[in-house]
Amino acid sequence: MKLKKLWIPMLILTAIGGGIKICDTVFNVYGDGFIFNSIVCNWIFAVSAVVLLLTGWILSIIDIKKVFEVQPQRCIFCGLFGFISSVAMIGSGIISLLSENPNLIQCILAIAGGSVLLYESCISFTGHNGMAKVPVLSLLVPIWSCSRFLILFADYTHKSVAATEIFDIVAVAALLMFLFYQSMFFAGINNTGAVRKSTVYAMVYIMLGLTVAIDLFIKMSMPSNAVSGIDSEIVVPTLSNILTYAGDIALCIYAFFFSLSNIKAADKVAVIPEPQDETEKPAENTKEESEKSADVPEDKKEDTKDTEKEEVKPVEATPIEEKNSDK
Repeated sequence: MKLKKLWIPMLILTAIGGGIKICDTVFNVYGDGFIFNSIVCNWIFAVSAVVLLLTGWILSIIDIKKVFEVQPQRCIFCGLFGFISSVAMIGSGIISLLSENPNLIQCILAIAGGSVLLYESCISFTGHNGMAKVPVLSLLVPIWSCSRFLILFADYTHKSVAATEIFDIVAVAALLMFLFYQSMFFAGINNTGAVRKSTVYAMVYIMLGLTVAIDLFIKMSMPSNAVSGIDSEIVVPTLSNILTYAGDIALCIYAFFFSLSNIKAADKVAVIPEPQDETEKPAENTKEESEKSADVPEDKKEDTKDTEKEEVKPVEATPIEEKNSDK
């Protein structure tokens, strides 16, 4: 399958677009300037993400005729980073719950979604999909991501568009799509489409999420000196933020190994179904009948011939007897 090579352009575009974005944060945060203007760096990063998404869909369309069905694969790295990400989700949810003004719905969803992700990471350790027995639980992880997306969107409505970026909210949107198709995969719904689409959105999320998380870690370590007109978002280095961004990085690595292991397994069993022509069916039937008749022993064939002759003889003798009686 062509889609199994999507990780190559993902790494290249992440190194180009993400590298320029991170360098812009390090060297241009105080307005001293970098190789490019901050706006140009953001555009390069955005175009790289769009190119990666289009590349993924093109490779997916090329393989659209291939049919396969795979089960969760055993992958130690996938299970390990899924475990780290789930612990970070649960920890950030508990810390937020103990804060002064907690968002109860977000905290509960973070704890519940982290618990389900913890179980899914155990599936990666064992290779046994126990989630198929309770497929509804797999929806808790994308529901948590959806709530996170809505909260980010609400926060952006109170900020100036010119002084903020939207890469983190776009990254969460890509994460939402990846987790949605991942839940379909664990639930056993449209296995072929779930593997293909989760791989495309996983690679886009890895590029966006990894760059944004590293970018925010850098901003946390810098002095909080905001400069007007310059990308200098103030990020408070709280324990909740540290767990959130560390969990995002672990989730990116989990998505990478999850998608790569599934698409490699699909590549081994993927087939293109041959079109069935209805006109060829009678010929196949006659061929099967001839093969069956060839398997019959000669003595049985002679017996069948004799029985056929015996069945015909009484029919021929009947009119002769009737003529003799008339005479």
